[in-house]
Amino acid sequence: MSFSGGKRNRERVAALLLTFAAFCLFAYYSIVTPIFEASDELWHYPLVMHLATGGGLPEQHAGQTDEDAPWRQEGSQPPLYYAAAALFTAPLDHSNWRELRRINPHADMGVPTRDGNSNAVMHGAAEEFPWTRAALAVHIARLVSVLFSAGAVFFTWLAACEMWPNAPAALRLAVPMFVACVPMFAFISGSVNNDNAAVFFATAGFWWALRMFRRAEFSLRSAVVAGVIAGCAALSKSSTLGLLGLYGLAALVTLRGFSGVAVRMRWLLVLCIVTAAITGWWFARNVQLYGDLLGWNAFLDVVGRRDVPATLVQLWTEREGFVWAYWGVFGTMNVIYPPWVYTVLNVGVLAAFVGVLLGIARALRARRIDWRAMVMCGAWIVAIFVALLRWTALTPASQGRLLFPAIAALALVFVYGLAQIHHAAPWVAGIALVVLTVWTPGGVIAPAYARPANQWAQSQSEEMPTLARFGTLELHASSSDRSEAHPGDEVTLTLTWTLDAPLPFDASVFVHLIDENDVIVAQRDMRPGQGSLSMARVFTPYRWTDRYTLRIPRMAPTGRSLRWAVGVYDYANGERVKNEAGAERVIFEGPVLSSAISEKRTPQLRYANGAALDSIQGVMTLVRPGETLTLRTNWFAVMPIARDYNVSLQIIDEQGNKVAQQDAGAAMSMWKPGESYMLEHTLTVAQDAAPGVYRLLLVMYVPEGDFAKIPAYNWADGQFVGEQVKVTVVRLRSRE
Repeated sequence: MSFSGGKRNRERVAALLLTFAAFCLFAYYSIVTPIFEASDELWHYPLVMHLATGGGLPEQHAGQTDEDAPWRQEGSQPPLYYAAAALFTAPLDHSNWRELRRINPHADMGVPTRDGNSNAVMHGAAEEFPWTRAALAVHIARLVSVLFSAGAVFFTWLAACEMWPNAPAALRLAVPMFVACVPMFAFISGSVNNDNAAVFFATAGFWWALRMFRRAEFSLRSAVVAGVIAGCAALSKSSTLGLLGLYGLAALVTLRGFSGVAVRMRWLLVLCIVTAAITGWWFARNVQLYGDLLGWNAFLDVVGRRDVPATLVQLWTEREGFVWAYWGVFGTMNVIYPPWVYTVLNVGVLAAFVGVLLGIARALRARRIDWRAMVMCGAWIVAIFVALLRWTALTPASQGRLLFPAIAALALVFVYGLAQIHHAAPWVAGIALVVLTVWTPGGVIAPAYARPANQWAQSQSEEMPTLARFGTLELHASSSDRSEAHPGDEVTLTLTWTLDAPLPFDASVFVHLIDENDVIVAQRDMRPGQGSLSMARVFTPYRWTDRYTLRIPRMAPTGRSLRWAVGVYDYANGERVKNEAGAERVIFEGPVLSSAISEKRTPQLRYANGAALDSIQGVMTLVRPGETLTLRTNWFAVMPIARDYNVSLQIIDEQGNKVAQQDAGAAMSMWKPGESYMLEHTLTVAQDAAPGVYRLLLVMYVPEGDFAKIPAYNWADGQFVGEQVKVTVVRLRSRE
């Protein structure tokens, strides 16, 4: 650094204070977030516990149960983070961890909803402060994460010093502030998650690469340090292997003629030897057990592969969730900010991008731009992003938080861009981020897991008649938020309950919207108290009001009167609780399902080849063996379509058995953009079809060759729907 000793010391003290503040912030998140309510903590902690209790590294196999392998896919992750957390938790008693990890069977993991039900587990007194046994172990493992992430904040400041040695100290200090105050980073930092070790070593490696670049230092010591960092990073998470390429880039961009080639070759050789010495055993184990260096085969066997690797077009449709998950999607990816918060944050990113372009233009005019520094920073971001794209194409994991190994480089770009707009802009934006990040635990996370008060909603009377009684659980009132609905709408039913005495099991409530043929149009299953109450453990008497929000499918047949059906059951065995009348459910009048009224065309689907589905007519939800159905699909072309395709309608059961199918050839190459076209489909149900519930599927495919299916996307939001689109559920009854 080129600044004086006094200023350097003051800045170092300021950086240490900022790091301590980040430590306190991350610890705050770790305390406020309930146990196992952070992304994948349900699976990360069991691996820590397994190592801490002497279990050793597990072997992954497809088909393992939660009893066999409660760590799921994390069992094939590199082990450094888990070993570190296990080291600190080994002296503790983990034996009651299953009591803490009572999984909520209806949890909306990965799906934000309007009616709550965010909790992944059913929480109880065993996790309350003062922590003991497994609860204490979880919090200590979280503290290990906090230390790793606080270290990453400090290394971010060191990276800023190497990137901008002559810049004002305030600009350099703004960079670690932008890292610490990304709400999602603070949230993950307070959880049991190997990402925290990966970000720590990735940030340290990024700093070391910048240091080598600026000082052109390619000594033996430098190579050993780089190798240790790269090796530890690779043993934390495989996405950090790009550090080896970053070091190679640093060696390349500092090369001046051929005189330094031999020095850099020796340096790279030592780097690779040290890295291999640290990681070689792990890669050899993966090859022996799983047949690949990184263990991806085992990971994907457990976490699940996409049916077909996603294209860039499909990944683009997932961009909103990707960006949201960078800024903050909490809980098990199901607790979110109001959408306008993400919009404001994204506007800040756009402003920073404009600032970067301005800065580059000014530097070009002044002829004082160092492309090498920009290449180093940009290359690290691109390396992590490309690796993430590759991974996301294989498994559904469009999460922006997986960019955090490059968070220091992203913060450098962000701060630089804002500073080009105004010298005070980084600190104005930074303070706004501080306020948001400090407010989030108490303002967003804690309320998502709060149990309902032991009282009815204020609008409810203290004296209400009992509509139905399921054992000791009484239903007092119901109300729907609308009398008419359209396909794609959300409809909310409010129910008021009283529990007089604990039930002998953890009860679940089902709420169905059914049509006149008793076909379920939409459904919602939930534990009481918006998913937070255990009917076997709650203190009684207890009274509360719940909301159940159901989304009507976009392709649901219209022109029907729907009804609400409510019941209680034991999830463990599926047995329904009968009410005092001997019925398994109580029925209420529901909304009328009408066609959406709009002056503009409102298509339902857009296909990757340019075809768009307007509507389907003639859909029935009750059919019988041998019956013939006539349906019409209405289409138009968004753009010219290069070839012809087949459109198939199929009635199929859950096991994939077809009882009816009809494929219609469509001369789509002749379709003119904007004009309407209709296809007629005649389906005859098999005479020997068994009674039951079936799905009506819509499939578009190439009529020859490999019969490739065409991906479909929602017209309204552009989200990928699939290659086999469920139109509706069909009930097949026997002949009367």
